[in-house]
Amino acid sequence: MILRTDGDLSLRLMLDSDCPPMAAWLSDPRVLQFFEGRDNAFDLDRVRQVYAPAVLTADGVPPCILEFEQRPIGFVQYYRVTEDSKHEYGLAPGADVQHTFALDQFIGEPRLWNRGLGTRAVSLILRHLFQREHARTIGIDPHVDNPRAIRCYEKCGFRKVKIPHTHELHEGAMRDCWLMSFERPD
Repeated sequence: MILRTDGDLSLRLMLDSDCPPMAAWLSDPRVLQFFEGRDNAFDLDRVRQVYAPAVLTADGVPPCILEFEQRPIGFVQYYRVTEDSKHEYGLAPGADVQHTFALDQFIGEPRLWNRGLGTRAVSLILRHLFQREHARTIGIDPHVDNPRAIRCYEKCGFRKVKIPHTHELHEGAMRDCWLMSFERPD
C-alpha cells in the first residue's frame, strides 16, 4: 500500500517480500556504519525476526519502504513517543506525546547517496506524518559523527535540540547522538 508519493519517490508499507533487500542493506558495512552497527550485520532470518511487517506492526511500529523509480531503496519506521520515553526526546513533563513521533530511516543503496534523495525522502515522510498521523512534533537522533544525515535533516527543517551523551549502544560503545526536532508548521 502506497502511503505517499513525490514523482519517482514513494513511501509504502513494507511487505514480507522486502526482507531480502533489507538483509542486503543490513549486511552492508557502509549502511551499518550509522544504522545498527558494522558489528551487527543481519542475515535474512534475523531481518524476518526483527523487521518483518508482522513483528513491527504488532509493536505499533509501521514498517515502510522507500522506493525510487519503483525499486526499494530504503527503510523507514516511525512510532509515537510514549510517556515513559518522552524524556529521551527532550520533552517537558506535561508535553503532548499523543502527537509526537520518533523516526528512524535510511537509504540502503549507497550508490544513491549524495543525490538529494534523503532530503526528498525525509520531506515525504514528514508530509505523511503531519497529514495522515496528525503529528505535531517529530524527533530524530542521528549520530553526531554523521554530518550527511544531520545536513539532510536540517534542510528538511529539523533543529538541533541537545546531545544526549552516550545515547545509543553502537559498535560496542555508547555513542553521542543529536536529538533533533521538527515542529509542524501551523
